[in-house]
Amino acid sequence: MTRIPPPILPPVDENVFISDVIEFNLTHNPEQPFYTWSEPSATNGLAVITHLEFGRAAHRIAHILRPNRTGEDGEVVALIALADTILYQTITTGLIVAGLV
Repeated sequence: MTRIPPPILPPVDENVFISDVIEFNLTHNPEQPFYTWSEPSATNGLAVITHLEFGRAAHRIAHILRPNRTGEDGEVVALIALADTILYQTITTGLIVAGLV
């Protein structure tokens, strides 16, 4: 099993927004697990999505929803989705990264 170094925590002496934490973890904790679940066909029986994978997915969604951050911040968005937890949270985080939440 590969050893992952301990995570580096974001500064807590200032206001930290969700989009800031996503960026921080992309830079400082890319190999840290964001999601881990049991998967019999995976190595060691666990499937992992890292902060790098989650952050990139959130950025892809942000760019699809608001390419190059065009338009105004904070526009009203309605989300109706029948999706699993990981996909739903990734879409929600993409909305935050896009400046729509």
